[in-house]
Amino acid sequence: MPLAMKLAVLIAVFVLGCSGEADSNATLPLPSGDAGASSDATDAADMFAPDNGAAPDAGTPLAYQQGLTVTYYSQYRDAVLTRVEPAIDHVWGDQSPAAEVPADFFSARWSGEIFAPESGTYAFWASTDDGMRIWIDGASVIDAWVWQFPTRYESTVQLTQGWHTIQVEYMERDLTAEARVGWSGPGVEDQVLSGEFLRTTGLPSDLGAPQSPYLNPVLPNDCPDPGVAKDEETDTYYAICTGGNFWIWRSYDLVFWHGTFANVLPDGKPSWAANGGRNWAPEIHKVGNKWNVYYTSVNGANVLSIGVASADNPLGPYVDRGGPLVEHPQGVIDPHFFEDSDGRRFLTYKIDGNSVGQPTPIFIRELTANGLDFAPGSSQVEILRNNAATWEGGVVEGQWIVKHDNFYYMFYSGNVYDNRYRTGVARSTSLTGPYEKFPSPILANNARWVGPGHGSVVEVGGDSVFVYHAWPALPGGGNDTTKGRNILVDRIRWEGGWPKISDGTPSVTPQPAF
Repeated sequence: MPLAMKLAVLIAVFVLGCSGEADSNATLPLPSGDAGASSDATDAADMFAPDNGAAPDAGTPLAYQQGLTVTYYSQYRDAVLTRVEPAIDHVWGDQSPAAEVPADFFSARWSGEIFAPESGTYAFWASTDDGMRIWIDGASVIDAWVWQFPTRYESTVQLTQGWHTIQVEYMERDLTAEARVGWSGPGVEDQVLSGEFLRTTGLPSDLGAPQSPYLNPVLPNDCPDPGVAKDEETDTYYAICTGGNFWIWRSYDLVFWHGTFANVLPDGKPSWAANGGRNWAPEIHKVGNKWNVYYTSVNGANVLSIGVASADNPLGPYVDRGGPLVEHPQGVIDPHFFEDSDGRRFLTYKIDGNSVGQPTPIFIRELTANGLDFAPGSSQVEILRNNAATWEGGVVEGQWIVKHDNFYYMFYSGNVYDNRYRTGVARSTSLTGPYEKFPSPILANNARWVGPGHGSVVEVGGDSVFVYHAWPALPGGGNDTTKGRNILVDRIRWEGGWPKISDGTPSVTPQPAF
């Protein structure tokens, strides 16, 4: 993230500076003899005595060592390193904590126990870049889960003499990194929390990775019209965008996207197409036990048409149907697949009338069970049409249907695909309509993003999430064509029978992770 952007999301007073880092690989010997003045209320030899009451197996005492157990997580997901550290006293700068851990986009969790030599009030402090949270005996002591430059936080807590559980979570976004924790109190001068006051069994926490907030865009590449689906078996999301061979992207959290070497059209076009110059708006869907990709290309007469390819795996290889599924003299684009709650499957598509100065109706038609042909005896039904007198102008397209409560909701885009693009929604109690349009766009421009639209709706836990494209904004409200259309994600709220997204424009502040 550029420095200017990071400054924009600071939510604390900056405290600059640094200090030395403890040897994070060291394992301190257990204390013997006198533990020193800081623990005069308890014999040091007893501080690491086996605790039969907390043994993992009945009758088996725990073996403690000094320090805290830490697990580091790459991209806030994958545990890549677990070890015991003598203290939380790290100033990594722009370096990584270890070879296994990336320098950016990682999180960590330290856990163990802390010894209070006397009963009384203890002051805990944290110096962190970026976020940190501290719990003592399960109670929150410091909560600074934000992106920031090195910032110091302090809080007090009442502790009785003896051992108490401690858990510290940390997350790093980018640029420099720092994580330091200290304390002071009865019998303890202000110091980094370490040594004889900490113990751990060395066993890692069974909790998941601490999650960082995210900030749009999640994919700062030109990736228009993202068609997104989740593979429930592998808990993985796949995305395909307009253009070229329809290369496939993969993500585990909708935030970090990774390019794959897989694509849908290895020859750059289907066998029935005149060329691959207008490969547009692909969508990927699980249909039965297959994965179908519906897409726009041009037929042998160079007229926009809709095709479909199928595979056993979301990464392919894909076998094309062998000919267009939908054709129309004016051109037809933007296929969208929908499976109703009764198992019936449908395809919606837009007639490209705007290209010849005509209206742009969207039709729906029932498919066969495998989604590769239309159901015998089925016919197309018009479910939406643009109103040129409204914000839609000459276009409605990029439709995506979801069923929520008692309504079918059709998210769609309108107007020209540059900075004039918007996202709207219509609803109906019947899949085939009639649909009632919400009177204004539910996603419009702001100073950071313009032309938000043509997205997919995916379910993440109990949340509905809109994955869509938008242009970076130019001063004055134009669209920056040099940056292309980036992928953004925002949660959908359901209020008063209609969906709401952010403040009606793409989110520009850190958002909770999914």
